[in-house]
Amino acid sequence: MDPDQNRLEIDPFRHQPPFDWRALFGNDHPVDIEIGCGKGRFLAAIAERSPARNFLGAERAARFYRKAVARVRHRGVRNVRLMRADGLDLLDRWVPPASVQRIHLYFPDPWPKKRHHKRRIVRPALLQLAARAVPPGGEFRVATDHPEYRQVIREQFAAHAEFFAPRPWSAEDPERLPTSYSEKWQRAGRALWWARYHRTSAPARPTSPLDAFQRDATFPTAHGAGD
Repeated sequence: MDPDQNRLEIDPFRHQPPFDWRALFGNDHPVDIEIGCGKGRFLAAIAERSPARNFLGAERAARFYRKAVARVRHRGVRNVRLMRADGLDLLDRWVPPASVQRIHLYFPDPWPKKRHHKRRIVRPALLQLAARAVPPGGEFRVATDHPEYRQVIREQFAAHAEFFAPRPWSAEDPERLPTSYSEKWQRAGRALWWARYHRTSAPARPTSPLDAFQRDATFPTAHGAGD
């Protein structure tokens, strides 16, 4: 087996946080992270297009994670690593400061019922951890089909405008790759919202470690790209 394929899955019991990206990927290429990578469709496609970048996909749901592993392995993509992990925990404990060029978060669960809003992943803790993980000049990319959640996401980024500034994102950008959710909702006639936020030069604030309850219950990871 290709040695990169053999290292595709990250076993958290065999690693100590934070990551050493060179040890993980065997090179110093810039790193992108997809939170909630689902079945790995977007991740495999963008990694194939970008061999000079490294990609880490985090997926909490076991059934999606196993499909992502199978997809990436089948396609022989060498610059991807996968970890079954909660997105907030990943940023909190595993990602070194200012070491990730882009964070991707596509079609996270909107948790539409009011009593479930506390489970939404886009909240101050996420953006504070993202500001620590992404250096000035990096990006946070996000998409949703849910109108109310779109407004919530905009408000959260506006509240953290010192760290993230909106940038235009053309529909013709070759990196706006389809996901199963984007195609499903387009067929259903839903309007999709895609956004890019540029990391400013403001220094990140110190963050307090998330406790186990926050990582595992209050902050579940996104549904992910889905397929």
